[in-house]
Amino acid sequence: MQSFLDSVLDDLPEWQADPTSFVFILPSKRAGFFLRSRMAQRAQKTFISPRIWSIEDFVADISGLRYAGQLHLIFRLYEAYLDQDGVENESFSDFAKWAPLLLQDFNEIDRYLVATDRLFETLAALKEIRNWTPDGTSTPMIDRQLAFWKNLRPVYTRFRTRLAEEGLGYQGMVYRRAAGSLPEYLRERGAANYVFVGFNALNTAESQLIQYMLEHSGARIYWDADPHYIENPLHDAGHFMRKHLREWPSLKGGLRGIQRHFGEPKKIELTGIPKSVTQAKFCGELLGRLHRKNPDTLDRTALVLGDETLLNPILHALPAGLPAVNVTMSYPIRNSPLAQLFDLLLDMRIEKGSSGWKVQQLMTLLGHPFLQGWFAGNGFDPRAARAMLIRENLFFADAATIGAMGFPKAIKDLLLPDGPLAPLPTAENLEDITLALKPIYQEAGDPLRLEYLFHFNKLFNQLIQLTSAYPFITDLKSLQLLFRQLLADEKVDFEGEPLEGLQVMGMLESRNLDYETVIITSVNEGILPSGKSNASFIPFDVKKEFGLPTYKEKDAVYTYHFYRLLQRAREIYICYNTEPDVLEGGEPSRFINQLRTDPLLGKQTQMKFAIPDTGVLQPGGRSIHKGPDLLKRLGELAVSGFSPTSLSRYISDPLLFYRRNVLGIPESDQLEETVAANTFGTVLHDALETLYLPLEGQLLDPQNLKELEARSSEVVDRAFRKHYLKDGKARGRNLIALQVLRQHLSLFLKGERLRARREQIRIIGVERKIRRELHVPGLGLPVWLKGTVDRIEEVDGRVRIIDYKTGQVDPSQLRISEWDSLRTDPDQAKAFQVLCYALLYQGESGIQELQAGIYSFKNMGAGYQWFGDKTTSYTADEAVDAARLEAFREVLHQLLLDVFNPTIPFEAVPR
Repeated sequence: MQSFLDSVLDDLPEWQADPTSFVFILPSKRAGFFLRSRMAQRAQKTFISPRIWSIEDFVADISGLRYAGQLHLIFRLYEAYLDQDGVENESFSDFAKWAPLLLQDFNEIDRYLVATDRLFETLAALKEIRNWTPDGTSTPMIDRQLAFWKNLRPVYTRFRTRLAEEGLGYQGMVYRRAAGSLPEYLRERGAANYVFVGFNALNTAESQLIQYMLEHSGARIYWDADPHYIENPLHDAGHFMRKHLREWPSLKGGLRGIQRHFGEPKKIELTGIPKSVTQAKFCGELLGRLHRKNPDTLDRTALVLGDETLLNPILHALPAGLPAVNVTMSYPIRNSPLAQLFDLLLDMRIEKGSSGWKVQQLMTLLGHPFLQGWFAGNGFDPRAARAMLIRENLFFADAATIGAMGFPKAIKDLLLPDGPLAPLPTAENLEDITLALKPIYQEAGDPLRLEYLFHFNKLFNQLIQLTSAYPFITDLKSLQLLFRQLLADEKVDFEGEPLEGLQVMGMLESRNLDYETVIITSVNEGILPSGKSNASFIPFDVKKEFGLPTYKEKDAVYTYHFYRLLQRAREIYICYNTEPDVLEGGEPSRFINQLRTDPLLGKQTQMKFAIPDTGVLQPGGRSIHKGPDLLKRLGELAVSGFSPTSLSRYISDPLLFYRRNVLGIPESDQLEETVAANTFGTVLHDALETLYLPLEGQLLDPQNLKELEARSSEVVDRAFRKHYLKDGKARGRNLIALQVLRQHLSLFLKGERLRARREQIRIIGVERKIRRELHVPGLGLPVWLKGTVDRIEEVDGRVRIIDYKTGQVDPSQLRISEWDSLRTDPDQAKAFQVLCYALLYQGESGIQELQAGIYSFKNMGAGYQWFGDKTTSYTADEAVDAARLEAFREVLHQLLLDVFNPTIPFEAVPR
């Protein structure tokens, strides 16, 4: 395979005769580095390198301006904004939320050399039209908005003037200045052989610069593309090339550098993989196979991350023994646990309310892995503090609670400051925490944490300087915005050899580079391509009118990068997520379907689905053998009684049954900041018992049910306080949960009134606790079944057993066609449980036929749903008669024999 950069050098043999006369301009510094490397290999001796620029650096050199940092731009823009006359200005914290978007628009306006006077006039006029009313009335908010748009032009002008006085500019400003300075620049620099290499999408400033140099300085340009997509007028990958061919007079002879590669044999595998992290596992396995097959393959392999947040999982998934790996991307420290810690601390400093701090935030702080060594060194036990908070089930923790916990001094100083909550002391408190953590990490010998800490210490020093220098940083929200902005720019660089081994990179870093084997991850809509993004103050139609790029052009850019990467590759592995969530992109990318239907590439494309073997996680990594002591413990449980829930748990997961029921290990305590599902159910059961218990033995009539409905809210509130709230106050989501409970109970009672008008309903029992001994042939010991039946009623002479559920219940979960499936299929758990209750009540009452079912508060519209024995595909008999109870008894006996069988261990069921 001949790379694109090699083909350019082949076409320019004269560069070796006089390298200093050549100037190469490429899309990125990385591409320039590889070009210089190829030159060195060809020269095979010491030589003076030609000048090699990235396009951004070249344009800055023409303009005479330096690029300003994002924060500096925001500060200068705010100063220009404050200079407006007669306009009510926003605080810096509010301004900083939308300033980056305005900067982005200014950037686009200048990069595309838009006539700003006309654009700003158009935007102001549009706003006036949209806020126009027939009677000419207005509001203060509309007046402020219109004033902002009318003042946008002077703000833009003042902003640029301030930057120019410092010799600085944002990218668009630098490009606009360069477009006007090019003739003078070329005269001053004298003659040179300018070569532009590997461009595709160009903004207007770049386009004018390159065209001028092609026409006036003898510059040359090489395009990295394939006729396969250039010649297809519908293919987005060739969109910009076709545009240049139409509009540039200098390209009448065609595009230099174009080569046909898509006609060559390729192996393309499209693999659907569930979830993003599983893609990382798959890539690790794939790289291991490639390396074992041919150890030299990885020197010509690129792993391109469509979603760069996969970097950390990818690095952990790489197989041992790879000879060399070079990560071209830096690791953003915003993804590190320390970033989450400091953002949490800032949130806690800012969000302390009159009731104190949110306990959930406090729980997160106590459990943070990067603080445990520090806590231990200070004699502070965070587990005891967490246990106290869970035990009390507090929603807020006050200053006294925080003060009594024994936090290290630096955290106490941050959360419980002596003075006002001002930005400068807060930044100093955060710096103190980094200084306190440093010796802990040094002693632990943790270089990665120390590297993170170094960056955060530097960041907080910057914050201290900024809050001292700019008087308008007056509140903690502004400080947090600055912290997050600085955080976005801080990265940890990886060490590696850029010319050897596997190359791990992002899509943009692959520009102008070629590899024989290419692996691309996360090829889903919303990632590759990135999808529609209209984050701009400039409406879509106005962008079209003024020649500004929209999401359509951005999609075409992604399409080009994707196909260009495939051009010279021989083996291509493309992964996409088959089960994305809201943060993981959408359906498989359109690129997947394009490849499958491509007349050339479709024949070489295979579609696969993969689930890497992640193993079955089992606590302790072993099954539990039933020895004499364990069988003795099971015998004790048999005497105390097995509940329907515990036996369902055994069917679903024997190892979980062992932990919960045999060992008695409860579910880990969790703080319920909002009502959990089990608490929700407990409250509802308690309220129903309170309402219906006095009616045992009575017929329900619409009048007494109406009285129950009138009391229902009071009863729910009392149960809610009893089981959940300790301070008696429902707030936020808990208040919503309480209202939902009230509504559920009210709707249920309304439905009961309607039933009572149609049917004779007698309440036999409410929350009835029943035990029944089971004589299991072959077991040789007594076994008891026990349970609490939520409701027993008689309707028009038929007895019904009812189990209340707060979760979703599907009618199919109560239908069976094979009795033995009840002891093996976890999906039959609800049918199993109601039959247990039926068997219990039959043993107590001697009744020979009844109905058993569920009332689900999640899908109340379904009403009562009854167990049914399917007689055909479409019908089921809902009578639980003596024969069916006997059939169920046999199933239960066999299940209990399995539980006590010493040859059947407790082990997790693979799913």
